[in-house]
Amino acid sequence: MRNKGLGIGLCFICSIVISCVPKTKYLDLETDLKNARLESAGKDQKIHDLELYKNKLLEEIKSLQDRYEYSTKIAQQLYDNIETLSAELKERKLELNKKKSVIEIQDQVIKLLDDTKKTIESSLKNKIAAQEIEVVSMTDTLKVVLIDKILFDSGSHNINDNGKKLLMTLAKTFKENNKQQIMVEGHTDNVPLGADLRTNFPSNWELSAARAAAVVRFFQKEGGLEPQRLSVRGYSSYKPVASNNNEEGRRQNRRIEIILKPQQ
Repeated sequence: MRNKGLGIGLCFICSIVISCVPKTKYLDLETDLKNARLESAGKDQKIHDLELYKNKLLEEIKSLQDRYEYSTKIAQQLYDNIETLSAELKERKLELNKKKSVIEIQDQVIKLLDDTKKTIESSLKNKIAAQEIEVVSMTDTLKVVLIDKILFDSGSHNINDNGKKLLMTLAKTFKENNKQQIMVEGHTDNVPLGADLRTNFPSNWELSAARAAAVVRFFQKEGGLEPQRLSVRGYSSYKPVASNNNEEGRRQNRRIEIILKPQQ
């Protein structure tokens, strides 16, 4: 009974308190509380949204930084490639200019040699027809091959009169084109020298060199060619152009070769 009376008393007191606060004021407070709660929830959502947006921006910034670094790397590679290609292009141009110069020089050399060949063939056509002289064109050289008997008597290294006339004709041609080196080579067959020849020449080595030297000496003293253009080689029988097993082959092997090359 006592508890029941206490509850009734509390309800009475609450009703008195509530009745003391105006109803409109209470409703305003309740509305403000509700708005405050909504505003707080909105702010929490906004903070959440801003956090998400911030993370998204950070991801985009990271992506842009990665793309920038990649682009920078590619740009550097392209720059290096351009530098390399520019250097290669410059080198190729230099090589091309060198090759062009070489081709121009070769064209000049070929023309000079061709002119020399035409002059020799015109001046000595009878000798060429008789197969006593052969004129051979090569890449950058011209070779005049003379069988030994038109220059030297048998067993001699002294140039005979017909040989002097022939060499003088050649010297005049060589003098016109003074930008050519002149190499004179002496060749023999493989037949050992007789007793008489061995008194002056121990072997075909010495005979081949002596005959080549005689031609060079004639070109210098009688033909008026500069000694700086002249040189001598003796090959004995070791560079045959035909077989030494028959007379015709040995005849071809006994020869003087005059080789013209452009001056270095």
